[in-house]
Amino acid sequence: MLKAVSLSVSFASEPIFEGVDLTIGAGDRVGLVGPNGAGKSTLLRVLTAHLKPDTGHVTRTPGATIGYFAQQISDPAQTVGDFLADGLGEVHHVTARLHALEQSLVTSPAALAEYGRVQERWSDLRGWEAGNRLTEVRQRLDIDHLADDTPLHRVSGGEQARLTLARVLLTTPDILILDEPTNHLDADGIDWLGRWLAGFDGGLLVVSHDRAFLDRSVTRIVELDGIHPDLQRYEGGYTAYREEKTRRWQKLLLDYEAQQKDLRRWEEDIARTRQHALGVETTMRRGLGTDQLRRYAKKVAKKAKARERRLRRQLEAAHWIAEPQTRPPLTLAFPEQDMSSKIRANGLSIRTLIRDFDLDVEPGERIHLTGPNGSGKTTLLRVLAGQEEPDRGEVSGGPVALLPQTHDTLRSKTTVFEHFRAHVPVYADDAEALLDAHLFGPETWDSPLSTLSAGELRRLLLAIMVNSTQRVLLLDEPTNYLDFDALDVIEEALRAFHGTLIVVTHDTYFARAIGLDREIAL
Repeated sequence: MLKAVSLSVSFASEPIFEGVDLTIGAGDRVGLVGPNGAGKSTLLRVLTAHLKPDTGHVTRTPGATIGYFAQQISDPAQTVGDFLADGLGEVHHVTARLHALEQSLVTSPAALAEYGRVQERWSDLRGWEAGNRLTEVRQRLDIDHLADDTPLHRVSGGEQARLTLARVLLTTPDILILDEPTNHLDADGIDWLGRWLAGFDGGLLVVSHDRAFLDRSVTRIVELDGIHPDLQRYEGGYTAYREEKTRRWQKLLLDYEAQQKDLRRWEEDIARTRQHALGVETTMRRGLGTDQLRRYAKKVAKKAKARERRLRRQLEAAHWIAEPQTRPPLTLAFPEQDMSSKIRANGLSIRTLIRDFDLDVEPGERIHLTGPNGSGKTTLLRVLAGQEEPDRGEVSGGPVALLPQTHDTLRSKTTVFEHFRAHVPVYADDAEALLDAHLFGPETWDSPLSTLSAGELRRLLLAIMVNSTQRVLLLDEPTNYLDFDALDVIEEALRAFHGTLIVVTHDTYFARAIGLDREIAL
């Protein structure tokens, strides 16, 4: 249904990926994984014709449609109604024109001819089904309570994700290409998506950091690992991929070590042979020994040189394994001293979401804040962080640092270096060293925030949080956008964190890994 051949993309003369081949057929379930910044979202944009590759091409079966779920909504000011209607495609525009012509027929009978043509097209598109499809999808995804005139920036991250899924499903695609579809979804939403995909008979390509979701939803995995220019391929879901990747890496290390031993042995043999030949030649030049000995020595020297040439050819002809390469490790370590602090809320009331809410968090507590999308989790964290005022009540304690769920307000022309120093007041040299430890090298310091991937923005926010002095961390879906290696690092860092944690996460694997031991459900 979809075939990519020899795709290559470069930015600023630096290759993102090269020679990528990928085929997706009906019923295929493919997971695309890789570290942040390796080019996963870029590859999806090429496959969906939102970006032209430098080389290569993408073809699809004639008539096959693609449903593309992007990480970020393109226009936060757009209303819910307009956003969903776009998913209906041509039928939405034809319906709107039909209604406009109905109004104009009263004063302009000449519009009757156009009205007939538009009505015929509306019938061809089965326009009478559009309203029912829209209602059904809204109900199934639990977004029917959102008013059509609500701007997208006024709904929660989870509701934005459900709206985006709804718009994709309204297109009735043959191929689904999903970029982090479980970000912001609650447990019920993730479960529903998994069940829906199980019944989808088209082709699926999904980028996800959700390990359990990949195990459930895909049967093979392709990886842009940031080391090899093309795709690495694995059978099975996440668990099988991780095991096979580890096995391949260990085999590569063993093969490389064995090769180096052979190399050293051969070079030592060549050195001994050369030394022997040199000794024989020296003896002959000095005229030492009998004629028989000199004849024998000449023969030995000739054989020694032939052996050296043969060893050299063998060395040059052998297929040598390149030294296994890894990406630089991410550094994420909180201060070791006790940084715990209380936080208290008394009588909080926030819009229609929360009423007369009291909260006492003791120093060092690790709280898991749960609840369905739209229940007020993100709003509560913003109030606890002092970024939003409650209608009633007060908050005390801290200081508090908030890792937000989305990055809508960060996509500006401010550079990585400027943003970091604005939040971490250190000397320039120290800022450069800290950024480098968080995998932001010199080539990224002058990059505007608007050019960073969602995962890179997440890593930058974590770098700021780690190097601040806040004693209470409020983490809103901290696993969103992070790659597997970064997840391992942040889990280890949070296990060692001595401060107070309040975490919103639907990733049960992550919640267990960092030791959240008290639950508050909204």
